[in-house]
Amino acid sequence: MKKRASAIDFTTGSIWKLLLLYFLPVLAGGLFQQLYATVDAVILGQFAGKAGLAAIDSIYNLLKLPVNFFTGLSAGAAIIISQCFGAKEEDALSKAVHTAVAFSMTGGLVLSTVCVAAAPLGLRLMSVPNDVYPLALGYVQIYFAGLAVSMVYNICAGILRAVGDSRTPFCILAVSGAANVGLDLLFVAAWGMSAPGAALATVLAQGLSAALALMVLTRRQAAYRLSPRRLRFDRAVLGKIFTIGLPMALQSVLYPISNMTVQAAVNQTGTDNIVAWALCGKLDFLIWLAADSFAAAIATFVTQNYGAGQGERCRKGVRIGLGMILAIIIFISAILFLWSEPLGRLILNSADAPIAGVTGRLMRLMAPLYFLYVFGEVFAGAIRGQGESLRPMVITLLGTCATRVLWIWLVPHNHQLLAILAVYPVSWAVTSLAFTIYYHLFRDHTKVRT
Repeated sequence: MKKRASAIDFTTGSIWKLLLLYFLPVLAGGLFQQLYATVDAVILGQFAGKAGLAAIDSIYNLLKLPVNFFTGLSAGAAIIISQCFGAKEEDALSKAVHTAVAFSMTGGLVLSTVCVAAAPLGLRLMSVPNDVYPLALGYVQIYFAGLAVSMVYNICAGILRAVGDSRTPFCILAVSGAANVGLDLLFVAAWGMSAPGAALATVLAQGLSAALALMVLTRRQAAYRLSPRRLRFDRAVLGKIFTIGLPMALQSVLYPISNMTVQAAVNQTGTDNIVAWALCGKLDFLIWLAADSFAAAIATFVTQNYGAGQGERCRKGVRIGLGMILAIIIFISAILFLWSEPLGRLILNSADAPIAGVTGRLMRLMAPLYFLYVFGEVFAGAIRGQGESLRPMVITLLGTCATRVLWIWLVPHNHQLLAILAVYPVSWAVTSLAFTIYYHLFRDHTKVRT
């Protein structure tokens, strides 16, 4: 198989170097993306005030519902593509690529139409405060209208990462993110469009990223090259995508559903607390980005080696990767524990600056416990890398989603923000313990693909 230098073959070579080569571009791309999201928040905070910030963050988990569902299905496609790449099966690889892209185009259009129509109901279920409801509704409907282009980019980026190329998606994100910031300044700062203007900037930037990703795939001289004339559904491949991807999609939906339950409780504590919790999300993004990026590296490593029949190398890669990401997360957590409050003040305007004190108290609760999240992500990625997605979904459903919902329903919190948000470290601990036990005691990870 002819491969470009940008594609990483995880089946040979130094494990820690390969993981790092894959991880760094994914991390950098996410950093650019989050940097632009933070700039969005600064622009909204300065020119639209806390109402603009609260409008977006009060419905953040609602936005994640359709995106996560499709991303889960896309992950199923990526696993198939990565296994074919590792096994050097060129014809199967090409069929998987064209089926995945065709599915993203048609599925994205259907999802966009349904979500725009259902947006008002979603906001009512989220208990969005009346003072920010109009801004939130405008943001949601514009964002959902652009879901199709977002889905196309996600599947194209997933294809590139599945064959070990994490640099190209990073470059695309850098370009589209810069465009997003420029459009934010135009729509929000110059034209005063507030939250709906930020949504429009996001959709246009996502359209640019989708166009660039499609262009890259159509120009690659490799077995995974995309040819528009070959875009069609292969029934067998589509069946595998749903078999592997549907449990992952359901799990991805369960996350925002459980978080919507928590967010609804937060929303009932008032706009200031919504903003304080939103600021936490702007500050601790590096925790999730680093953990998820390294988990993606480990999952791709395991998938390729599983496809190549190298079980012992799979296990060794998981051990090395776990140690690397734990060191990174502990370092970031220490920074957040010490400096979250002054960093929060940088985002808010002077009138809303006291809210940063609440953010500081929340971070001092969360920061020492972020490491608990890592074990669940790493071991889940390793298990899914072997093509098993149903049991990880069940573990996540019980350990994360059920824990969060039951906490909000059963544990007395009396609208106290710290009592509500304590559910997060509790759910990380439960889920990570379950995945650790399953991976080490009950998973037959000596089995390899033949």
